[in-house]
Amino acid sequence: MSTDTTDTVSDASQENAVRVNWGGIGLFLLLAFVISWACFIGLRALGLPLPIYAAVGMFGPALAALLTRLIRREGFADAGLRLVGRGRRGGAWMYLAAYLVPPLLIAAGIGFVLLVGYQHWALNENMQKLGASLVESLRKAGQPVPNGMTPEQLGWTSLLAQTAAAFTVALLINSVFTFGEEFGWRGYLLPKLAPLGGVVAAIITGAIWGLWHAPLIILDGYNYPGHPALGVLMMIVFCSALGVIQAWLRFRSGSVWPPVLAHAAVNAQTGFAILCLTHGDSLLSAPIGLLGLVPMIALAIVLVVTGRLKPDVPAAAAEPRESQGTM
Repeated sequence: MSTDTTDTVSDASQENAVRVNWGGIGLFLLLAFVISWACFIGLRALGLPLPIYAAVGMFGPALAALLTRLIRREGFADAGLRLVGRGRRGGAWMYLAAYLVPPLLIAAGIGFVLLVGYQHWALNENMQKLGASLVESLRKAGQPVPNGMTPEQLGWTSLLAQTAAAFTVALLINSVFTFGEEFGWRGYLLPKLAPLGGVVAAIITGAIWGLWHAPLIILDGYNYPGHPALGVLMMIVFCSALGVIQAWLRFRSGSVWPPVLAHAAVNAQTGFAILCLTHGDSLLSAPIGLLGLVPMIALAIVLVVTGRLKPDVPAAAAEPRESQGTM
């Protein structure tokens, strides 16, 4: 075979390797943003509280992924619904990683802001405030303080109960809602972008995921109160870093379930940083301000540099020739 012919075959192979299902991705993103933003904005306008419309909107990406797969007849081969993907030796260990990595990163973020002196340890003071708040809530409800407990004891009891729940039952409950996001972001968008390379796919998915939160941040100060514009940018940074870790869990396990678990853990456990530390600007403070995110960003960089984001690109992720241009 001549060199020219070899080059032609090589170029064709490279072209096929990077073919991306842009039609499906475009439809998915349109549906995900329209459905979720309609929930965020519409239900807010009806007077529902933030926790309700935020939770309902979390199912937008999953519904968008389901509709896109059905409309375009893409099937579910690359959706990652198996507990461990075929041929993923050691993939089950990603469940342990999904369980342990979020609290370790949160703890490391707390340690970093303490190390640089931006925030200070204030657990005792915050427990007193929490206890006083609980006592006041009981008083308004006409209920006595249990067993004559002091406000501080009541605060510590509440913390212990919250901690136990955050590592057990809260993970199960949160996973119902985080599946609503992850089936879209890591079950559809990430594998569809995988032909571009694991790192590129992870970062793009994470950035879009962060932007998706924009109405909550702009209208309600979600996560970054008082920073409607910079808060959206900071959410993109946060989700891009976490998105790299989520992509590692997804690619290594071949399953969407470890990212679902890790996402549930993050949602359940980030509040511990607020209980442990003095108040700081949300753009900088732990758990998800820039300083608090340093350990997470560092881990994301390590995963990238050490080549941990290597997806298997299934045929389902590429644009099928016979379905080009269909919607």
